[in-house]
Amino acid sequence: MSHRIRRATSVVAMFAASTAAVTLGATESASAASFSASVATNGSIGTMWVDAIYDGQGGGGAYDTGYSWRSDGGLWNLNMSTYTETTPAGSLSVNGSPTIVRLELYPKPEPSQYFVPYDVWAGNVGGANVQRDKSRDGANWLDFGQIPLPTVGQDGAFRVEGGIVSATPVPDGRVQFDVFQIPCSYPETCPDTKRTSTGAAVGAFATGSSKGGRWSGGVGWPGHYIVFVRDTFTGSHVHGFMDIANGQVPDLDLDVACFGMRTCVYDQGSASVPQGGFHPLNPTRLLDTRTGVGINSGAMRPGDGRLGDPNPVNRRAETRNHEVKVTGVAGIPASGVSAVLLNVTAVAPPSWGFVSVAPRPPAVGDIFNDQATYSGFPSTSNLNLTGGETVPNLVLARVGAGGTIRFTYAGFGSMHVIADVAGWFDTGAPGVLQGGLGFTGVAPARLLDTRSGIGDKIGRFRSGDDRALKVTGVAGVPVDAQSVVVNITSGSPSRVGYVTAYPDGQARPNASNLNVNAGQTRSNLAVVKVGANGMIRLAAFETDTDLVVDVFGYYSAGGGSTTTITPVRVVDSRIGLGTAGRAFGPHEARDVQVAGVSVIPGNATAVVLNVTAVDTSSWGWLTVWPAGQRQPASSNLNWDAGRFVPNLVIVAVGANGSVSIYNDNGNANILVDVLGYVT
Repeated sequence: MSHRIRRATSVVAMFAASTAAVTLGATESASAASFSASVATNGSIGTMWVDAIYDGQGGGGAYDTGYSWRSDGGLWNLNMSTYTETTPAGSLSVNGSPTIVRLELYPKPEPSQYFVPYDVWAGNVGGANVQRDKSRDGANWLDFGQIPLPTVGQDGAFRVEGGIVSATPVPDGRVQFDVFQIPCSYPETCPDTKRTSTGAAVGAFATGSSKGGRWSGGVGWPGHYIVFVRDTFTGSHVHGFMDIANGQVPDLDLDVACFGMRTCVYDQGSASVPQGGFHPLNPTRLLDTRTGVGINSGAMRPGDGRLGDPNPVNRRAETRNHEVKVTGVAGIPASGVSAVLLNVTAVAPPSWGFVSVAPRPPAVGDIFNDQATYSGFPSTSNLNLTGGETVPNLVLARVGAGGTIRFTYAGFGSMHVIADVAGWFDTGAPGVLQGGLGFTGVAPARLLDTRSGIGDKIGRFRSGDDRALKVTGVAGVPVDAQSVVVNITSGSPSRVGYVTAYPDGQARPNASNLNVNAGQTRSNLAVVKVGANGMIRLAAFETDTDLVVDVFGYYSAGGGSTTTITPVRVVDSRIGLGTAGRAFGPHEARDVQVAGVSVIPGNATAVVLNVTAVDTSSWGWLTVWPAGQRQPASSNLNWDAGRFVPNLVIVAVGANGSVSIYNDNGNANILVDVLGYVT
């Protein structure tokens, strides 16, 4: 019973915070405060525990008093020293002058089992919780009235049961949980909570342990819940919000932030960093602020979603303008997802700036504070913006709380943003999530160059051209590769346009991989699912252009698992981080250490990098490859003078855990952020 008593303390305080500001009354005295209550038993028997707060103190350590109820509704006093029934109750009371009184009702197999929470896996009657607040409920605040209990088939009550997802076994009892239904607070909306005969809000209530890889809230009503979850295997404890309805009971995913809840606080432990395999998808659009896909509030505004406006409607609207749920959409499962691979495009930004994509974090402190998930701005970026130029970049985004990712946009004026998903990474959980692919790097090699006839004799793409390109059985990519990692470069495009890569034999998607501007050479990494006969297709739209394709690796049934991390900067030539503190000069190559740096383990076989060229003095290009190998005839970044240009790079780690970086022309400072690694 000890975990239940400690939990009751937190719920009393949080429930009070969620409904009204409490004006505390007199301190505890030697007198007793009487209250009235009865139970609509529906034929059940059980125990009603009483918890009180006195002038902001109390409400924990032990319940203040307790009563049992019989199937006929009669209440009996409990001796709090021996927890045995004494005489039928006359006046129900607690000592002193409380300011909040809370009742928690447990149906029981028999009244003598006071120490045992009711069995959430059996019976048709569930537990309930009801609270009265002196500052809110008026002169007769201790008149609870008759308290209803959720009963299957009555007033919408149903058995609450969900799954548990984990990469490690879930024996009976591994997960412990306490489930409290609470009223929604403005501006949230949810089904009305039930009421006692005197109008007090009643919520369903359950406490128990997992069974057969499932969790249960016993019998409850549809609505808004606070859920406390304890994973006894990892030691992580969280509490957070969950919306529950019949047929819509969320799974608990033990390998992701907040166990899958969108808003939670870690009472102990922290979010895990799972590793898993890659699941390629045909390119699918999951965000387009122009059409309301993913974010339906128009163009993205500067910021990360936080807002100091006291109006909660405005605060929540701002958060929704920067966050996108990526699980359960566009072919991505609802659980068991550690990261997603997205092609993110900033459409004609109004000014310079940057975009950073990061997981929605757990809250810190009070989960009722809708700004509690915000801290400092990220120190890394995924897209660097130039006014008026549409800019894409492939992004490996770790999935955050509630399967959500957050966009931070630093700039001036609103901007439309697009994201197309290329695939997702699992957490290693068994079942339907098995079959994830592993990454293997190859020596970078050129598969296509329309300027020189490599891989294609037709030459320059014309607007509307759609051609197949062989990608398996060549350049070290085996015939069983299911996706390829290729860098696509557009050379001398005639006008603004875009390029799409997709599996041969599949319908052309409403997605893009590379957006180009007239006369500007630009590159973007793409992870493309392999189609019929080991081929992918490339299509150019609204422009004529040369295309260059370089391969850097592939995903197959073999290879290493990918771990996605919160981005960490390992190289910044401006300040001497990870390399000499000066710009890369013309024709200069440097080796930089990546394995064994920060959180990247020494046995990493490949790394996922966001590489950015800044302060560029002239046009140029840059190549990244495994250290110790011959420099390839390929490129990763291409730029014009004065540009800040990023590109994602997935590359095998070479000698001594290093990669080599070569700058071809002019001077450029180089930044390298690690987004993940392969082991």
